[in-house]
Amino acid sequence: MPEERPPPRLDLDALASVWQRSLDASQQSLGAAAGTLPAPYLREHARELAHERAQTADILAAVARAHGSPLRPWLSPVQVRPAMLGLPGTVEACLFDLDGVLTNSAALHAWAWSVVFDELLLRSSEETGWQFIPFAPGADYRAYIDGRPRLEGIHAFLDSRGIRLPEGRVDDPPGARTACGLARRKGELVLQGLRQRGVAALPGVRRYLEAAGRAGVKRAVLSASANAKPMLELAALTPLVEVQADADLIRSEGARTAPAPDLLLAACRRLEVAPENAAAFTHSAAGVAAGRTAGATVVGVAEGAQSELLRGVGAGRVVPSMLELLDRRLL
Repeated sequence: MPEERPPPRLDLDALASVWQRSLDASQQSLGAAAGTLPAPYLREHARELAHERAQTADILAAVARAHGSPLRPWLSPVQVRPAMLGLPGTVEACLFDLDGVLTNSAALHAWAWSVVFDELLLRSSEETGWQFIPFAPGADYRAYIDGRPRLEGIHAFLDSRGIRLPEGRVDDPPGARTACGLARRKGELVLQGLRQRGVAALPGVRRYLEAAGRAGVKRAVLSASANAKPMLELAALTPLVEVQADADLIRSEGARTAPAPDLLLAACRRLEVAPENAAAFTHSAAGVAAGRTAGATVVGVAEGAQSELLRGVGAGRVVPSMLELLDRRLL
C-alpha cells in the first residue's frame, strides 16, 4: 500500500488574510456609496458588516482550535493601511533583526557563548596564571558577537583578550582548541537550549507582523545565525515573513554582516523593493549603521541605555516594543 502522507498544514494567517481582504472590500464599497444611498441604509449595513467581522473572527478561532493551533488567527476590526504601522508612507517592506527584535533568542545565544568562552578562559588562566575574567553576556556579547557569523565573532572576542587560536577545520570536534571547535561547541549548546528552553516571540511582534501583512507591506527577517530557521519556527513566526536573509545567504553570496548593509540589500532584492522604501528594525548600533548605509528608514527596538545608544548612532526612531508604533485600533 502507498504510504499515507499527512495532510498539508493549514496556513491560518493566509486564511485570515483572505477574509480580511473580503471584509475590507465590503467596507470600501459602503464608503464609496456615501452620498448616493440613504444614510440609514448605510448605517444598517455598516452594523451588519461589523457583526460579520466578529462572527468571522469566532469562526477562525474555532478552525484554529480544530487544527490544534494554540494561536488565534487575527482579524482586524478595521481595514489596515500602511500608515497605521507608524512608518513613513513610502515604506513598502519591513526588515527585522531576528535576535532582540522578533524573538528573545539573543539571551540563548549569549548564554551559549558564555559557556563556550568561559571554558576556554578558565583553562587559559590555569595554564598561564592570568586572572580569570569571564565573558560578559551583556557587554561582550553586544560588542564582539551580536550579528556576526560565529567564526568572526570568536576571533573578535578572543582578540580583545589577547588570545589567538588557529582557525581549524569545519569538522573539528566540539572540544578542539580551534575557532571551528568553539563554533561547533556553541552550535551544540544552542540546539540543547532550543530543546530545553525554546524561543518565544517578543511582546507585540506577532501583531505587528500580522498588521504589516494585512497592509500589504512585505516582511523579511535578518540573522547571521545558523539556527535562524528553527528559531523562527519555534516562535511560530515563519508564516509571517516572506524572506529570510540568514547564514545560508551569507555562505552562498559571501554577504557581510552589520555594520555592512549586505543582508538588508539582499533582502530588498528578494522582496523586489528599493532600500529607500524599506524600514529596518534593529536592536544594535551595527544594525543602525547597516540600515543608514542602505538608505532605509531605521527603527531601533530597545529600552534604557541601549535605546539612548541607538538614538545616538542615528536611529530615526526608537521604541521599547513594536506595539508602540501600531494604531490603537489594531491592538
